[in-house]
Amino acid sequence: MKSCVAASRPAHGFRGTIRTRRPRSGEPVRRARTLPPPRSHDYDWSNPSGSVLTPLREKVWAAERPFVWQGIDVGGKMGVVKMRDGSLWVHSPVDLDDDLRAALTEIGGDVKHIVSPNFEHVKYAAQWKAAFPDAVLWGCPGMIDKKPLIPFDREVGVGDACPEEWNGEFELAFFDCEVNPFVGAPFFNEVVFHHRPSGVVLVTDLFWNYGGGGETLPAATRAWKFGMDRVYLPFYRAFMVRDRARFAERIGRVTAWEFDSLLPCHGTFVDGRGKRALREHLLPP
Repeated sequence: MKSCVAASRPAHGFRGTIRTRRPRSGEPVRRARTLPPPRSHDYDWSNPSGSVLTPLREKVWAAERPFVWQGIDVGGKMGVVKMRDGSLWVHSPVDLDDDLRAALTEIGGDVKHIVSPNFEHVKYAAQWKAAFPDAVLWGCPGMIDKKPLIPFDREVGVGDACPEEWNGEFELAFFDCEVNPFVGAPFFNEVVFHHRPSGVVLVTDLFWNYGGGGETLPAATRAWKFGMDRVYLPFYRAFMVRDRARFAERIGRVTAWEFDSLLPCHGTFVDGRGKRALREHLLPP
């Protein structure tokens, strides 16, 4: 049987459907139509190797997929950790297709923990819970009230406390110091995780690394990166961080961990200079 892990797969054409409204009485039924796959140059940069699961460290993998927002591939990266008890811990799940299912089976272990680390990374949470009903679906603090239609089991992050079921393999930091200034409510409520045995920190929307591996980005993604770097990030620092002392303390907590690498959900894996990259990204020059 051909290995699914780090093996090539077909080009990641986005195959979405356009749902139509329910027809009125006597109106002909319109079938949902399949969107044609976009140009591969625009949507394959986020997984240049074409792998299903990419090994990063011993017992740590990434599943890299296009993540299309407003027609722009902003890249999506899911983390998979095989815990000491053999179970699988999944961070920010991506679409669970047949290839990914096969790759998870190949590395062994049951999916026991599925983590949606902030309010925005929930698109495939219900899909994974349906596929692995015995797994615990974890959300960041406030998630159960924020997303009542998604079957979250528990929340993680309050008081920086890790669940006992994780057996001391992780550390975490809840970034409870940012707010959407237009509505006065938390925006991301992100929890950052450190897998202690591997020295990998998993981060969602607090850090991105577009083009960090020297890959060529399509024009739309380059424009997105420019906006995120030059517009959004300064705005976040100036107006979304409501308690700068607390924010600095949160960054200090993370950089005190024993790690050297960052696995962002958007952009390239940072191998070997994670602390410096995180400080430079989040703290103003």
